[in-house]
Amino acid sequence: MIDFNEVYVFVKVVEAGSFVGASKQLKMPSTTVSRKVQKLEDALGVRLLQRSTRKLRLTDIGQQFFASSQQNLAQIEEASALASQSRAMPTGLLRMTSPTEFAVNYLQPWISDFLLLYPEVQIELEVTDRYVDLIEERIDIAFRSGQLKDSSLIARRIGPKKSVFCASPRYLEKAGWPTSAGDLSQHECVIMGRSIKDQYWTLSAGNAEISVPVKGRYAVDNMQLVVAAARSGMGIAQVPQPLVIKSLREGELVQVLAGHSVPEQSIYIIYPSHRHLAQVVRTFIDYVLEATSPHAPWESQEL
Repeated sequence: MIDFNEVYVFVKVVEAGSFVGASKQLKMPSTTVSRKVQKLEDALGVRLLQRSTRKLRLTDIGQQFFASSQQNLAQIEEASALASQSRAMPTGLLRMTSPTEFAVNYLQPWISDFLLLYPEVQIELEVTDRYVDLIEERIDIAFRSGQLKDSSLIARRIGPKKSVFCASPRYLEKAGWPTSAGDLSQHECVIMGRSIKDQYWTLSAGNAEISVPVKGRYAVDNMQLVVAAARSGMGIAQVPQPLVIKSLREGELVQVLAGHSVPEQSIYIIYPSHRHLAQVVRTFIDYVLEATSPHAPWESQEL
C-alpha cells in the first residue's frame, strides 16, 4: 500500500531539486528523505528518480507520477487550509499577470465582480504577452497557455485554447488561398513573437502533425496587434479562435486551411507553491475555478 507521507516527501524532493534541499524544508535527515522515496518506489514497483552525485532526474513514469501527485496534494492542502481558515473576508493586495487578449475579454470582468464582492481587496494587474517570472517579480497569480516548465509552480487547468488560421479577403485576393499546410511557406505570415527568423507553425490533420516553416515581414509580441495586422491585409495569422470570431462573422477575416487545426493547448491559472497561500489568493483562485466550471466561457464561442 502507498504511504501518503512518502508521496508528500517525493513531491518535496522534486520541487527542491535534491534530497538535501527537501530535508531542510521538511526538517528531517536527508537519509530519512531518501529512504521514504525508496520505499515509495518499492511500493509502486517502478523507479521514479534517476540519482547521480550532482542532480536528480525524473524518469518518464516519475514525471507523470509527480505531476499527478503535486496536483492532488495541492487540492488536499487547499481544502485543508480552507477548512481551518477563519471566515473573515479576504483582504490585502493581489498581484497578477495575464496576456493582453485574455485580460481584456475574460479576466477584467472577473476582477470587476471580485472587487465588488470583497471591498477590502486591492488588485495590481500586469497585462503583457512576455514570460513573467512569478517568484522574481513577486506575482501571486498568472494566466498562461502551453506547457508548464517550472515544477515549483502549481498549474490548474481552466479551459482549452483553440486557434485558427485566417487572413483578410484583400490579402487572399492578391496572394491566393493556401490549400495545404505546406502552402504556408509560400505566403506572407504575421508572426506572433519578437523575431521573424526561424519560425515554424504546427498543424494537425486527423492523427498527423506537420511543422511548417513560415516567413513574413512583421512580427509583434501582442496578439491583438497580430489580429489587426491580419485584418489590414498583411498576411495569414494564427490566432486564438475567440479573438477573431467577430471579425470572421463580419467578413473582415476569412478562415483558411479549415481542414487543418492547431494542436489544442490548455489555459491555466498558475501560482507559486500551494503552501501558505494568502487567503485573498486562495479566494480568487477558487473564484476563477468556479467561473470556468464545468466549461470556460470561451468554449461556447464557436465559429
